[in-house]
Amino acid sequence: MLNRGGARAAVPVMAEAAAAPAETRLVAAALAGDQDAFRDLWRPVERAAFGVCLHLTGERSDALDALQETQIAAWRHLSRFTGRGPFAAWVLAIARNAARDVLRRRANARELGLEAAGPDPADGAPLFAEVVTDVLGVRAALRALPVNHREALLLWAGGLTYDEVAATIQAPVNTVKVWIHRARQRLRRELTQ
Repeated sequence: MLNRGGARAAVPVMAEAAAAPAETRLVAAALAGDQDAFRDLWRPVERAAFGVCLHLTGERSDALDALQETQIAAWRHLSRFTGRGPFAAWVLAIARNAARDVLRRRANARELGLEAAGPDPADGAPLFAEVVTDVLGVRAALRALPVNHREALLLWAGGLTYDEVAATIQAPVNTVKVWIHRARQRLRRELTQ
């Protein structure tokens, strides 16, 4: 990046909020094999992780698969959690990657003609037509967003701060703010038509 005089300008460093002391203690206990400690870490982020998986995959059964992969990966790779940021941001980054993996597998299965026909019975009973229409409209509007805008919006809507979203998707904070703003504007336009 060049400044007005043509010289290289310093690139702003993203601030990362450190993990809370309670999180750090739970991580240490979980690393020592305490499954209850891991459960205490997982429980507060599970819903947000599911939301990210659902919005990225668009299918409940795929989201549940991605959520399970997220939990397993978080447990297996807990030693990689550095504590430089919140545990939730780390888990949501894993969830985003797991959802992308599920989407890749789904695309590969579709190419090979292996995709199952009809709805998944695990998805539950049919919903009322109005609710289904609303949900499908929101999902379609979300899918129409550029991927980086959608991911930033979903992480932010999942409860992360701008700084945490920026750290999770490895983008500058101001860029993340712009992406979220543009995503919200576009969703508003799409859903009010």
